[in-house]
Amino acid sequence: MNSRKLGYGIFDSATKIIFIVVVVLIIVGGAKTAYYYGYHLFNQTAVDEGEGEGKTVSVTIEDGDSAETIAEKLADEGLIKDKKLFKMQEKFSEYKGKEKAGTYELTTKMTPEEMLATIAGYVKDEDGKYVEAASDASLDPDGNIKDVDGAYEDLAPEDEGGGEEEAEVVEAEGEEKEE
Repeated sequence: MNSRKLGYGIFDSATKIIFIVVVVLIIVGGAKTAYYYGYHLFNQTAVDEGEGEGKTVSVTIEDGDSAETIAEKLADEGLIKDKKLFKMQEKFSEYKGKEKAGTYELTTKMTPEEMLATIAGYVKDEDGKYVEAASDASLDPDGNIKDVDGAYEDLAPEDEGGGEEEAEVVEAEGEEKEE
């Protein structure tokens, strides 16, 4: 009888230890996964972080493509490593739901955020920030922003004195007063 109680006691203890080990492994695995996604959600990296220009790929986005479909297309072309991570990055980005149909030239040097900005119709300005392009007509062949007249934007500050036009008006007024 004592051997039976001892056997049940050992079995009971072993079962409890195995249960605790399994629970700890599940918690550790979940924590690793949460850390991976949390870290990469906010610290995005390109597929190709080395030297050089990377691989350029044409990707066609159809009207109505979901984030999942876009993620599959990008993963198939080797532009992203993790489809689930990309969908999360899209969900938490400012470009969520702004993807536009078209064919885009993307590179393995681009982060997922840069790809999303490009697919949403945003372009880099002179400061390297992404701004919404009004239309394709507002871009030159290199993707630089042009103003409405087709000339490049002049972002230089104007003269403090008011510029040449104001000087001409003052001279004209001065001439009228002399007459």
